[in-house]
Amino acid sequence: MIAFAAAIALSALILLIMTRLFAGPTLHDRALAANAIVMKAVLICAALAAAAGEDAWADTAITLLLGSFVTHAAALKFFAAGTFQAPMTSEAERDQ
Repeated sequence: MIAFAAAIALSALILLIMTRLFAGPTLHDRALAANAIVMKAVLICAALAAAAGEDAWADTAITLLLGSFVTHAAALKFFAAGTFQAPMTSEAERDQ
């Protein structure tokens, strides 16, 4: 019963974080909000796994967490550099 209450509370937090996702003043605020939403979804999966006693939900939570980490790192790299490709020259060579 406590796990279900935690899942409901986390769902309410997701709704609050969505306001930051859509109204964030900077791109990094929006990226952090998206990451926070995924973290809350992972916690909901873990709470439901504890409530139902299903191991598959816990595996889903771990998979979602790892996928989110890779996607978040790739998105921030793309927004910072404008491309996924590594630079062909170093900054010292470009300054000359």
